[in-house]
Amino acid sequence: MKLVDGLAARHIVVCLLAGLLAAVVPARAAAAPLFGQFYFALDGGVVALQDTTLNYNGTQPNFDISYDAGWAVSGAAGWRVLDHYRLEFEISRRETDLYNGYGYYYCCCCSNSNGSTDVTAYMVNGYYDFPVYGFWGFVPFIGAGVGRAQISQNIQGIFLQNVQGFNGALSNSSGHALAYQAIGGLEFPIIPRRLSTTVEFRYLGSSGPTFQDFNGFSYKADYNSYTFTIGLRYGL
Repeated sequence: MKLVDGLAARHIVVCLLAGLLAAVVPARAAAAPLFGQFYFALDGGVVALQDTTLNYNGTQPNFDISYDAGWAVSGAAGWRVLDHYRLEFEISRRETDLYNGYGYYYCCCCSNSNGSTDVTAYMVNGYYDFPVYGFWGFVPFIGAGVGRAQISQNIQGIFLQNVQGFNGALSNSSGHALAYQAIGGLEFPIIPRRLSTTVEFRYLGSSGPTFQDFNGFSYKADYNSYTFTIGLRYGL
């Protein structure tokens, strides 16, 4: 009886340890990073560009322009450097049309404007993934990036009181600027450790690049945009 009782006790202990191990291993796996070292990402969505002032720095009257909602796409290649930290190289494109309404020279001389402002950005981003996947079933993340932006402006309009003396196109010019962005989003797994979908918000800003209008006058225009995207991430 003592032998039987001893074997039964050992059997119970072994079963308890096995059950505990079975419970711990999936929990640790669920809390682990979704991907291995490398991944690729593709995103698309809508962009809202903040109103811009064409600043001539006193050589000509300034001009304020507004924008309609535009579109944005981006592609990226990333590397997980630590369990919850990632580095990423991203190329993105954003295009926004000018609002077909009224801009103002010192609020006195109006124009029916059209055209677009487009930007291609080359960014290096860093991310932190919050380790809550095992509890919530998705991964919140935040990030920041820095890089270079090529910004193109094509601005046209019918100027009713135009001190610059033209009626039609104002500018078709490009400039380069330092770019920076802040990122926040959620990642939802589709195929564990291989494929996921993401929802992101991005703020992209730049230092004021210098442009030139068709009359040869130089001006600066800041770029500040807010982008909402849905994307896919594929892990290697």
